[in-house]
Amino acid sequence: MPKVKLVALTTPLPGKEAEFNDWYQNKHLGEITSVPGFEGAQRFQLVAKLAGNDPNTYLAIYDADVEDPGALLAGMGALAQSGKMTPPDFQDMATTYTALFTECGEYVKAGG
Repeated sequence: MPKVKLVALTTPLPGKEAEFNDWYQNKHLGEITSVPGFEGAQRFQLVAKLAGNDPNTYLAIYDADVEDPGALLAGMGALAQSGKMTPPDFQDMATTYTALFTECGEYVKAGG
């Protein structure tokens, strides 16, 4: 089965960083990873910009292992439609970037 990564670059609304971090870590990650096919997720905070001009300060990477990546998207849509996904009330949706990727090469280990 292909390895799949869902990548989300996000920014909290001004003055809502604490609420955003609590919602994202303690609700949103678990909601998304409840969709069949997802194996887990982890969040990261920006330390330094090396290239580009994306304004987002947080990154979440969701891992999945599925035959049909479209099924993940359908599962996420169904979750949203069910009302079981809390709304992103503390997230700046104008800057949010979300994308789904499938592996296209072997994992390269350091020194290899």
